[in-house]
Amino acid sequence: LDYRDPLIDPHAEFQKYKSHPFIAKLLQGGKMIRYGAKAIAAGGWHAMPRTYADGVLIVGDSAGFLNAARLKGIHSAIKSGMLAAETIFDALIINDYSASALQRFERRVRQSWITPELRRYRNFHAGFRHGRWLGMANAGLQYITGGRAWGILDRDHQEAGHEAMQKLNAYGYAGDDVSQRYKDFRFDGELTFNKVTDVYHAAVAHNEDQPAHLHVLDTNICATRCAEEYGNPCQRFCPAAVYEMVESEPPAVAGGHARRELQINFSNCVHCKTCDIMDPYQIINWVTPEGGGGPDYKGM
Repeated sequence: LDYRDPLIDPHAEFQKYKSHPFIAKLLQGGKMIRYGAKAIAAGGWHAMPRTYADGVLIVGDSAGFLNAARLKGIHSAIKSGMLAAETIFDALIINDYSASALQRFERRVRQSWITPELRRYRNFHAGFRHGRWLGMANAGLQYITGGRAWGILDRDHQEAGHEAMQKLNAYGYAGDDVSQRYKDFRFDGELTFNKVTDVYHAAVAHNEDQPAHLHVLDTNICATRCAEEYGNPCQRFCPAAVYEMVESEPPAVAGGHARRELQINFSNCVHCKTCDIMDPYQIINWVTPEGGGGPDYKGM
């Protein structure tokens, strides 16, 4: 989620990928059983938070125990859970759950095989911020030098995903370009699917009368600055059609002129957290749904 073009729709690009003749042949005769989407913490070793606090240990995906080169983290998540259990057992014995006692968890992690594996690929994700070919060259040098970016840097520069997104004018886009990008692509319902159909296959369930768990701090930005500068990318980066810009009622706007306002279809949410990551203004906060609802990822 560190692409630059604000008109990119990751879901639509995936559908286009499936329609490539080679991929379509592999999927021919298949049937969609389930749908899901999830952002993973691919920042690597340098993006990990402190894994302990008073009464708290952070393990697995929440702590970023992910091998960015392989996009694998189940093995290190399990190991981190085992090390956390050992640390908690020690804390129970001495009846001390403070950060000073629980920091033994971090020492255990550093003494385990987790650390050398993650450090070897600590700059892998950041190495691709200049594109595919330079990224491949960078990855090769990292492989030879034990993770050093370009073969010399112990720590490469990383930026948050939303910081990579450029404004519409950087690409010379006009107003009509926002809606024209994918207008000719057709979802056939067999190989390619629209977002609403996919959400159905995620078995999403939220109580309709609960407060929205997607908090937009200033919706006026969505209707003004974001529409002008980025073309409301939330409509595209969300893989579940949660965010829509709809025409407001003219009387609700000063001067009697209608404008497009944000509508949040929170009951569609598949809990991928993309909006919290990719919103260019960082005004979307994803919180836990009140009723504990969400997608039912059976068989995934």
